[in-house]
Amino acid sequence: MVEDNPGASSRLRETTLKKFDPKVFQLGYIALETPEFEKTKNYYLETIGMTETATDEVGSAYLSIGYNSHDIVLRKAEGKALSHLGYQLKPYTELKDFAKEVEEYGLTAKLKSDSQPGISELIEVEGPGANTFQFYSKMSAPAPGFKRTGVAPLRLGHVAVISPEAEKLMKFHEDFLGFWHTDDIAKIAYFYTCNREHHVINIVNAPLSKVHHIAFQLKDNAHHVTAGDALRERGVKTLWGPTRHTAGHNVAAYHYAPDQVLVELYTDMDVFIPELGACEPRPWHEHFPMKPKSWTELAAWSTAFEFNLAQA
Repeated sequence: MVEDNPGASSRLRETTLKKFDPKVFQLGYIALETPEFEKTKNYYLETIGMTETATDEVGSAYLSIGYNSHDIVLRKAEGKALSHLGYQLKPYTELKDFAKEVEEYGLTAKLKSDSQPGISELIEVEGPGANTFQFYSKMSAPAPGFKRTGVAPLRLGHVAVISPEAEKLMKFHEDFLGFWHTDDIAKIAYFYTCNREHHVINIVNAPLSKVHHIAFQLKDNAHHVTAGDALRERGVKTLWGPTRHTAGHNVAAYHYAPDQVLVELYTDMDVFIPELGACEPRPWHEHFPMKPKSWTELAAWSTAFEFNLAQA
């Protein structure tokens, strides 16, 4: 399931020794373009259980899980795409100083004021692989309230991005933003964190450029049952799971949004301790200490098998 030699990956050896000092501390929001705007917005409002807090002049919808101004931004477009990711900078970060660091790194940084509801100023950066990032220090919290209908997740957890320039994107997160590399799967999917969550972004090295999936954290493992029932009531089929992954060890289930963006619902994510370069011990871990590894399998166990009564 894992390589016998914990130091087999040079990337893992290097990042284990790297100082953990990220410039950002959490993924704030994900902005998506979709051709199925009304269906997709209704899915996030009714099936996921979010609240629309604002719109803008081009008709984008700003959706909140329950506290922040927005966690998901939807914009109508001819095709589905990842528009941009919003990262929250560490408190007291001066945006002008951050923009200067971006320019010194070799990327273009634009200071934007009042470009979206809830954020007065942000720095927009065109990153590797045509990936756009928005960095901000403060977001308003209108706190519309957590819903008790639909899936009703706890929080936005992480995003997985496929990129033909994955190496450059990984270096951007490691060398510039200071993210910690926590795991990889088959040297194809790489996991990074800027806090104690095992991963905040998953970067997949493939000749495509799109979002692979977005993930919401559920309240607890029992919530997988109620979430599954909520999806079924609204005609949404669970594609895979619940399953326990290897990298991150989260218990996860996957389904498609109306625009065919893959959505993960998860619990039990590993807690990463940057000072130790390892995850907090859990009974289901395969090795102790659970330090960054290169995995060969996606799941420790899975419920992907479907019983076919007609062929039994």
